[in-house]
Amino acid sequence: MEEKISNLTKETVVKVIDKVVKESKKRKFVQTVDVGINLQGINFKQPGNRIDLNIVIPNPFKKTPKVVLFAKDNNTINIFKDSVDKVIVADEIPSFAKKEGKKLAREYDLFFAEPTVMALVGKHMGQILAPRGKMPRPMPPAPQALKVIMEQSTKSVIISNKKGKNLPTLHFIVGKEDMNIDKVADNFMACYTRLVEVLPGKTQNLKSIYIKTTMGTPEFVYRKMWLLCL
Repeated sequence: MEEKISNLTKETVVKVIDKVVKESKKRKFVQTVDVGINLQGINFKQPGNRIDLNIVIPNPFKKTPKVVLFAKDNNTINIFKDSVDKVIVADEIPSFAKKEGKKLAREYDLFFAEPTVMALVGKHMGQILAPRGKMPRPMPPAPQALKVIMEQSTKSVIISNKKGKNLPTLHFIVGKEDMNIDKVADNFMACYTRLVEVLPGKTQNLKSIYIKTTMGTPEFVYRKMWLLCL
């Protein structure tokens, strides 16, 4: 079901999500409901034009994130070691192989670092972490502040093309296939509305929008009319 972008409503989104979930082959894991948005008319070669949003959604679906801390100071390590899932000390950073770095980026969700090791992480692991949007944030002042950040991460969706190769295309997740369809649609609308607000040409910058499950077939919510003739 495709709509004129000016007529895009939650009702339409509910129908599309319901269709992709029902038609998706069942897997041995719970699939996510994924969104792809292709943009046009924006020069993303200019870094200032790139999209980088952190949107609070009405219906959280993420699990508690797994956290890595890069640190050098023994006191810092002792304070935070029980609040994170993995501590990597400064001396270990240069020895990380590319394969190990990719495994780390795949298995952990949030990365933090002491200011004194930021440059070290960037030098030895930046090429692995940066394209995946997982460069470490500055270490929070205390474990309680870290806990707040972790809780907030479960309630938000990141929409970004700030890093990576597919600059005109945005991919993000709005829910899981076992969630209430209406709640997934609410998440989609929250993300869609916020994205349109920051686009210079608003809906004119939207080329196409589709929704799919992790392993499913995309169902278009919207495509520019000329695309349908190709």
